[in-house]
Amino acid sequence: MFPILLRDNQTPIQIENRKHKTLAIYNTDLKEITSICNIEKPLTSYVARHSYANSLRQKGVATDIISQALGHQNMAITQAYLKELDSSVLDKASALLL
Repeated sequence: MFPILLRDNQTPIQIENRKHKTLAIYNTDLKEITSICNIEKPLTSYVARHSYANSLRQKGVATDIISQALGHQNMAITQAYLKELDSSVLDKASALLL
């Protein structure tokens, strides 16, 4: 999926450094998008990833498929990830009553 990370003869440290640099560029680009679109809330790769997972869940996609899409090693990680989403949805719903 990310051929820029898979160059020949790279050490694990070089790959990790490349990931870090690529993520920084991606987050900078997301900030520019929020500016252009006049979005007031911060948009990061973390927010985008959670939004992606939440959108899949709301569309009824099975947790094991979401887990594969996110590249998680096991379902427990995905379930913890989605549990965090559940609490934020409940928090927002509760806030409507206040």
